[in-house]
Amino acid sequence: MSGHRFFNKLRSGMAPLIRPVLEGVGPIRRLGLWMLSRRHSDEVELDGQCFKVDPRDFGVTLELHSTGTYEPFTRGLCLESLDAGMVFLDIGAHVGLYALPAANRVGQQGRVIAFEPHPSNRGLLEENLHRNEIDNVTVVPAAVSDSAGRMHLQVSTFNTGDHRLYRQGSVGVQTVETDVVSVDGWLESAGIEKVDMIKMDVQGAEANVLKGMRRTLEANRRLRMIIEYTPWMLRESGADPMSLLTDLESAGFSLSIIDEALGTVESASSAQVHKACPGRSYVNILAVRGESDEV
Repeated sequence: MSGHRFFNKLRSGMAPLIRPVLEGVGPIRRLGLWMLSRRHSDEVELDGQCFKVDPRDFGVTLELHSTGTYEPFTRGLCLESLDAGMVFLDIGAHVGLYALPAANRVGQQGRVIAFEPHPSNRGLLEENLHRNEIDNVTVVPAAVSDSAGRMHLQVSTFNTGDHRLYRQGSVGVQTVETDVVSVDGWLESAGIEKVDMIKMDVQGAEANVLKGMRRTLEANRRLRMIIEYTPWMLRESGADPMSLLTDLESAGFSLSIIDEALGTVESASSAQVHKACPGRSYVNILAVRGESDEV
């Protein structure tokens, strides 16, 4: 088994056990972050592009340094769906591991819109765009939900990809205030009607994001989406996880489970997708519609 596949299998099994310890036991968390800072560089190269990253990160950075890559199968599936001139929305762009290679795929005639609300992540994203001389990415300094406004983004103390708009038991959790936009509202203000591909990783806000992009879903019948589906996080946001899946099916989307560890994409019903996420696990799903139904 390749390194990244072994890492993903290990992470899917261990993360539900490790997360509560890192969240709740300060001395262990601080020791772990110190060890990462001593071990990890703040620069990585991925598929010919250079990225600045936060070395004190148990999420993306740990995977990059442990395996030399990040979600290679899922990213490849996303990028293969993009051609010159297309429009790609990266909702939860982090440091740009999807947005930067996507910018190369769509070229100067295409556009990448990267939504990233956290100031540190966004700073790294913008630096990575500059270092790699990419100028067809629009960085939106906002979180995405079902309506525009201001909200408090709740900050993870150990995983830079786990900042959330919605988190239960948030007393004492560090927050940063952020602008919030809806996809429909932002695209209308930018004069963008056509969208070809969306990647969405927003830590439980996915149902609200979809509520705020109904016009976009209706107007783009050949849309493809890759969505991280995490039932317990969706419940914390007040959403019904199964309703998210069945609403996608009702809108004409066919669902498939992306298995990063095995490198497979398998068609699945909403019930099968939900069953693939016992406990506090998650799965990436591919939602396709219209002439885009072939994976």
